[in-house]
Amino acid sequence: AEGAHGYAGHASGGSPADARSGSGQAVEPAASAAPAAPAPAHPEAAAWAKLDAELYEFPGGSFVRRVRTYPMDAYHGRYRLDALHEHVREFGAFHPEAEPVHAEGLLFFDTETTGLGVGAGNVAFLVGIGYYETGRFVVEQLFIRHPAEERAMLAYLEEKMNRFTHVVSYNGRTFDWPILQNRFILNRMRPDIDRLLHLDLLHPSRSLWKHSMPSVRLGKVEEAQLGYAREDDVSGAFAPELYVLYLAEGKTDVLRGVFVHNERDIVSLAALSALITRYLADEEPLEPKSPGDLFRLGQWLLKMNRLPSAEKILELGFSRLQEQGEEGRTVSGDLLLRYAAYYKKAGVRDRAVELWNRLIRQAGPAAAAPVEAYIELAMHYEHGCKDYALALELSREALDVLRQRRRLLRRSEKAADEERRIAHRIERLQRKLRDCGKSVSEKKASVKAAIPSRPPKPPGQARSAKPSGKPRPAYAADSLFDVARNPG
Repeated sequence: AEGAHGYAGHASGGSPADARSGSGQAVEPAASAAPAAPAPAHPEAAAWAKLDAELYEFPGGSFVRRVRTYPMDAYHGRYRLDALHEHVREFGAFHPEAEPVHAEGLLFFDTETTGLGVGAGNVAFLVGIGYYETGRFVVEQLFIRHPAEERAMLAYLEEKMNRFTHVVSYNGRTFDWPILQNRFILNRMRPDIDRLLHLDLLHPSRSLWKHSMPSVRLGKVEEAQLGYAREDDVSGAFAPELYVLYLAEGKTDVLRGVFVHNERDIVSLAALSALITRYLADEEPLEPKSPGDLFRLGQWLLKMNRLPSAEKILELGFSRLQEQGEEGRTVSGDLLLRYAAYYKKAGVRDRAVELWNRLIRQAGPAAAAPVEAYIELAMHYEHGCKDYALALELSREALDVLRQRRRLLRRSEKAADEERRIAHRIERLQRKLRDCGKSVSEKKASVKAAIPSRPPKPPGQARSAKPSGKPRPAYAADSLFDVARNPG
């Protein structure tokens, strides 16, 4: 646990050759830019040394500091730590009005706190920072043994932050950074940290992987996207309890897992930054990605104003959707609707219509048919083609699907509202047909041929009856358990 901690190429110390092989013994700490005097002998010094940490004296007090260094050719999963340098300027997409981004101006930031809120009672007892120096990546961890050490730790951190232009975090914008700002205020310190631009990697991670992963916690993202799996890791959720245990017993060994967890978070931020900038630079391989992955990537690139790359990726995703259709494979209806919505907004109506039709064709039972596809096609034929008869029939099909669904699901106000909107659409289309002097029956044959066919209803399943003029009680609903009774 003191050496590689499961890293491939994790340089806790030793020579660069040790770091590349993953053996990682102990390295000399990086020199601090802050003035410091040698710490006097202290009975706790030996205990902290077991964690590769030291009691650090700083003007105004002392705190515990732990420093770990990595050579630039060290790997974290699939990515070298110097990979970020190649495309780091792509980070400018997050703040287009700012100056160009440089790797040496990035401060990777993560905290371990006593609670989950951002109020005054939540204390960051461990602050982890990472940054690039000439030929290496440095992780510093600042730990307070008791509240009296907080001011000295914050003063050291303030001085350290003066050399950076950006903060890189994971959910730091809404959690870690506000806590740090509160701690400065409560210690009557007013550092100019608001000038630092924030790069919160949680937001692109959500855009890219929220729908393809069960969780976008940093540990899950690094495993699925960076190819790095943690071993013997202490969850950050246990950090407050372990800190309380340390305060009660004074044993530094209970904190080993907390330091290692925080260190891994910092290094993962550097590797994840390399991946994000590769996506922005259109350099990440797309071969293994599914149509869903490509759609989410394309939409995120559109949001980041990378229009040519986004259009190319969405085109690739659409072509893979077509390939899956030719192979007879069923695609998620939600994904087809998302692609169709994109092409509708882009003005490529023929592709949107193709996707809505495909969604109807691949639907299962009538109650599972996509109402949205029918409505979109109805709007297309009503407003785009002025084919009111076809739009009317599609609207009736949508209403029929809703009523079939009501037989299986509990009636809700939302479904009732949707039925009312479709009924209103049907009335409007009927008026338009009357105004045009056309009869629905005149076009019935052509309309039926134009509507995408869907699987037949199961035997014995009758078409839902039209509502009678008598209002139905709100508590009444069709039931699967309604069985015709024999009068005898």
